[in-house]
Amino acid sequence: MDGVDLIVRGGMVVVPGGIVRASLAVRDGVIVGVSDDDALPRAREIIDASGRHVIPGIVDPHVHFRSPGFEYKEDWATGTSAAAFGGVTTVLEMPNSDPPTATAEGLRVKQAIAARDAYVDYGLYGMLGQGNLDALADLARDGVIGLKCFMGNNPIGHLDDGALLEGFEIAARLGLRVAVHAENATIMIRSPIWSRDRPCAPSTRWDEPSRSPRRPALACTSRTRAARTRCPSSDRPRRAAST
Repeated sequence: MDGVDLIVRGGMVVVPGGIVRASLAVRDGVIVGVSDDDALPRAREIIDASGRHVIPGIVDPHVHFRSPGFEYKEDWATGTSAAAFGGVTTVLEMPNSDPPTATAEGLRVKQAIAARDAYVDYGLYGMLGQGNLDALADLARDGVIGLKCFMGNNPIGHLDDGALLEGFEIAARLGLRVAVHAENATIMIRSPIWSRDRPCAPSTRWDEPSRSPRRPALACTSRTRAARTRCPSSDRPRRAAST
């Protein structure tokens, strides 16, 4: 092997088969070798990882960096720097910004911000909404890694069952996965009735699974079932993932 940019020497490397003591050779940001020290090429930089674990970078498939439009909540610089400090080397970012990532133009706006501000690798979801079905092919062409739809009460991207079915069919043709925010808005609106009168009322305790008194489990499970029954690839249910 020719010279490399970096060697991470003598760490406890986490690999699929377990943990081994080894060194890593890196060229152009890519691991090109895992071996004993004696087999390593020359390197411009060496990091001594003795006594430390060397683990693969984490991929976070669901982040909201809120830019453009909602930077007071989060932005790409703060979000990806926090990711890097936590060992997350790739993030997949959701489309509910302002403007939303629902058109090729909206995607270009976010791509420019991410290219300027991101400290880690990233991918972008496109929106699957009521009014942008004709833009999904453009989003796929321009590089989204998947689509996100909101079945609940999100005003940015809410869609009805007909649009959901058509969107799934388009996504299948484009080879895109769809992440589903599966909530039933009509149940959430009426959730105080459940809290008063029903034995399955959601708990308000932080140590129990319910997210909120206004989000009974049925609000999520009913829409998850609806999404799966409308998925055109019913023999491949993993194409739609509830988030």
